[in-house]
Amino acid sequence: MLATPFALLQPWPLKIVVDNVLAHRPLPHVLAMLPGTHSAQGLLAWAVGATLVIYALGTLLNAALTVASIRVGQRMVYRLAQDLFAHVQRRSLEFHARRSVGDLMSRITGDTWSVYNLATVLLVTPLSGLVTVIGMVAIMANMDLRLAVLSFAVVPPVTVSSIAFARHIRRSGRSLRDVQAEVQSHTQQTLSALLEVKAFGQQEREHGRFRKLADEAIAAQKRSTMATALSSLATGLISTVGAGVVLWLAANDVLAGRLTAGGVLVFVAYIGSLQSLLRSFSGSYAALQIAGASVDRVVEIVDADEDVRERRGAISLPVHKISHPRLALSALGLSWAPERSVVPVRGDVAFEGVTFGYEQGRVVLEDVSFQARPGQTLAVVGPTGAGKSTLMSLIPRFYDPWSGAVRLDGTDVRDVQLRSLREQVGIVLQESVLFPRSVGENIAYGRPGASSHDVVRAARAANAHEFVAALPQGYDTVLGERGATLSGGERQRIAIARALLKDAPVLILDEPTSALDAETEELLLGALERLMAGRTTFIIAHRLSTIRRADAILVLRDGRIVERGTHEALLAREGLYAGLHELQTSSRAGPKTMALDPIPTRTG
Repeated sequence: MLATPFALLQPWPLKIVVDNVLAHRPLPHVLAMLPGTHSAQGLLAWAVGATLVIYALGTLLNAALTVASIRVGQRMVYRLAQDLFAHVQRRSLEFHARRSVGDLMSRITGDTWSVYNLATVLLVTPLSGLVTVIGMVAIMANMDLRLAVLSFAVVPPVTVSSIAFARHIRRSGRSLRDVQAEVQSHTQQTLSALLEVKAFGQQEREHGRFRKLADEAIAAQKRSTMATALSSLATGLISTVGAGVVLWLAANDVLAGRLTAGGVLVFVAYIGSLQSLLRSFSGSYAALQIAGASVDRVVEIVDADEDVRERRGAISLPVHKISHPRLALSALGLSWAPERSVVPVRGDVAFEGVTFGYEQGRVVLEDVSFQARPGQTLAVVGPTGAGKSTLMSLIPRFYDPWSGAVRLDGTDVRDVQLRSLREQVGIVLQESVLFPRSVGENIAYGRPGASSHDVVRAARAANAHEFVAALPQGYDTVLGERGATLSGGERQRIAIARALLKDAPVLILDEPTSALDAETEELLLGALERLMAGRTTFIIAHRLSTIRRADAILVLRDGRIVERGTHEALLAREGLYAGLHELQTSSRAGPKTMALDPIPTRTG
């Protein structure tokens, strides 16, 4: 609103120079009252000064408008990115299994900029242009109504041509964003698996795939640019033809004495501004279509149905202060009671007729029922693909069962707020992920407000303090990506310390020692025993030697519980568990007991 008058005033000092200084026409009464305007030199000085002032003030106002729009627009962008990032984190593991990390990164960091383009295209540019056009229409109509009507006669055909190219621009824009996402996804996947790429000598192959994707991106960019350029060309041709017609008629009016030469200059300047606005509107419409492709990709994530959603009215389990130590680390001479509020969950976990699968028509778990009492240790074993990890993932609601229910202290976990539920579950995986942050931050990841004293005590309980203290900066040492600077056993001890510090009443150990050698495994067993003390613990294990002392063992095959009981009772039944135990026992006797397919070798 403030900048528009200066844009409208820009050609008027030149009109005064041509009509009043050079052609000696009388000044309007208002301008004639200014001092020094009675001489040609004085009037020329006023005209030149006015030109400089109008330009300077208009430029400053436009700069202020640009800064303001960038600040507001970028704030909108990052707020949308925050919302999308939070939304992606809330999605289930099934959702993430169907999408690449690189594609989601592209949507969060790239497509969210569409909101800035939309704010510019739908608000700033049209509103400022509309105010300017209204001012020009009023002035031009007052000067010559016929020429004003002809000047704006180009608007309808320009609008039609922009709409005609819109669909192709949007389609090519979406294609470009999809290919760019593939490039980012391929880069992320290759760098994440760089060890395997180097080990198998596939650098050239991955480079070739990147080059192919880059060529596709360039081709998509060409299509997008060509569509936009053709739209701009059509707009320019229509508006230029219109300007030529107006200029012809205006010149004839000057020759006929109906219009001054200065008036023609004002018309020409306004027509130039109108052409610029039309090109801007046309470009904005094209930019809107490209931004629309990004909007589609953002909305595709936001509007997708959630696989695991929090029910309206879901409860948050009550909290209270611990009045007694959960851990008694007598072996280390420590007694530890973390000073924090925890949910008073006893850890009674029950599965009632649970059936689940990742895809319709393919059941992974079928009619599974069992109960783990508070403080019990329950082991889950079975062949690969039997559904062991899937079974445990239902407790913290990474997935929801198709039928049946999972209950925690008698409450269906679907009736509990997700954050409240997951505060009750500690997890140690076969290959625990560590973040590229300090060791202390990794240990305190499940409890960010923990004191350094509690972090050290958790590390001691996990047999991790000695090697952490030996690191260059101790607990402040920043780890490499995914903890790559530590050995497998050291990473597991950090993960155990993290679970200890979280102090959850339900614990899931998903083959925490299967990838370790016997010596390192033995070192971890003591830490695991301290971690399991007083908790309802579920152990998924292939090494049956680690679960001999479990209170109960569930044997899964094809998604069903086929056996259950203690180690000794299951051995006596001579069923599947006894067969697995015999296979592992005999395999340690020597390779002669193993029936393996021959490994193909190179000959010749």
